Amino acid sequence: MGFKVYRADIIDLWKNNQIVCVTVSLEVKGKELIGAVDRGNALALASHVPALADKLGKFILIGKGQVGFVDERIIAFFTKPKSCKFEYCLPDVVSRYSWGQQIPGGHCMADPVIVERSARQLLRLVIKGRLRRVYLPIPAVMNGRLDVSEISDALDVLKNSSIVRLIANRDIDDPNIEMRDLED
Repeated sequence: MGFKVYRADIIDLWKNNQIVCVTVSLEVKGKELIGAVDRGNALALASHVPALADKLGKFILIGKGQVGFVDERIIAFFTKPKSCKFEYCLPDVVSRYSWGQQIPGGHCMADPVIVERSARQLLRLVIKGRLRRVYLPIPAVMNGRLDVSEISDALDVLKNSSIVRLIANRDIDDPNIEMRDLED
């Protein structure tokens, strides 16, 4: 395999006028119909883009789960369903729910099928939009709780792209990941 992942912070990249992806679920919350931006890189970016949850919610409803721009330099990259069964609940929030209950997407583990579909959609968007560079936090591994091997098909889709750069703000200990500095 051998996937390159660059050490970088999504906020720093965004502040430096780069196009970044935010990995999110397909969940739309409440009467306000806002997107779930309460974990990981979505939460970090939402602290700098206060309307991100509103924009994401509208985008999900209009785009029906297609990867695309929710803001000028922010692309929604879907990794999680809008809801899941109890057995797919993230371990750190499982105590909030009970067996048989539907879990909201933001509290679900990532779905490898959604991640692979999003990877293909991202490549189409990059080609169609003639984008020069896009930064994507390694999808589904950190807060999605999947192993790199579980998203290898999605990573294979992105592997040969010179435009999409996988990033992580901390090293990923996996023999299939080659951590690099962004300047490499």
